[in-house]
Amino acid sequence: MRRILFLAAILIVTLTLVACGGGDNNNNDTNANQDTDTDVTNDAEQDTNEVDEQAGNDTNETTTDNNNEAGDMQAKMDELDYIDFELSVEYDGNKDYEASLEKNQNGNVEADLEDEINGVHINGQEAFDEIYPNVKKLTIKQDTSKEDAIQQALDAFSLETNYKEMELEIKFKDSTKIEFKDKK
Repeated sequence: MRRILFLAAILIVTLTLVACGGGDNNNNDTNANQDTDTDVTNDAEQDTNEVDEQAGNDTNETTTDNNNEAGDMQAKMDELDYIDFELSVEYDGNKDYEASLEKNQNGNVEADLEDEINGVHINGQEAFDEIYPNVKKLTIKQDTSKEDAIQQALDAFSLETNYKEMELEIKFKDSTKIEFKDKK
């Protein structure tokens, strides 16, 4: 076993010396190789810098897109009569549908959609894009009757009327809040 290890070590040392060129008479070639290596290193550093710059630009674009989306959500919420909308509908088999849009005091918009009927749970911009068009269809005012408000919400969100329990909360721009609950 020792002989095999000794022979393997000699073989490795021999191959290393042959690969390195083994002496001063090849010094010029070594310097040429060093210059080439430096160029490669500089090219690699430049490529890395370009990748970093591109990544930075992508991050800036993502931040800009997020800011645009937030501004878009805020502008669209300003079109509504509501600053807070919450709909919760419970069906047989513990299947719930919950949708909410809220414009906070600092102007940020939060959106959340949990649709157990269709297996959807999303929030943020994606939820806003799903919920907003339905809320925009509503014409619920502070004096709207319970039956009319419930029917408008069900129609706007294309929900079945065979629910077990339903709750609808709306807060208007003037901070007036209405709430409708219904059980079947």
